[in-house]
Amino acid sequence: MALKIKPVSPREVQTRWTPDLVADGWTPVSDFFLRNYHRIGITSNEAMLVVHLMTHKWDAHSPYPGFTSLAKRMGIGATQVRNHARSLEAKGCLHRVIRTGTTNRFVLTPLFMKLEALRAADHAAREQTPPAATESATA
Repeated sequence: MALKIKPVSPREVQTRWTPDLVADGWTPVSDFFLRNYHRIGITSNEAMLVVHLMTHKWDAHSPYPGFTSLAKRMGIGATQVRNHARSLEAKGCLHRVIRTGTTNRFVLTPLFMKLEALRAADHAAREQTPPAATESATA
């Protein structure tokens, strides 16, 4: 029986990167998050922590990687990772569930809610802007 080879779409991840680079997996990251994290007070280092947390978020459940693993992947110390997590908590973008004898759970729902509220506010502002103002802004 002949092996059927499915053609690769130009939009698939391995086409955008390379097959070798995605062979070990890839992480979906919202473009809205990448374009707007700074607008909700998240630093680039904190954003990178969020991306690394997303590599451990395989479904709707909260990810639970260890600080040491995150630190190794980010090329920084575990204390720095903890500080970034604390900062995200203080900004209302993360909730850590401290668990004894195992790794913490990182609840990203507060971040998602902030981003969705920002997106809704942006959408509402666009709808409030009169067409003439939009045209003169682009001229």
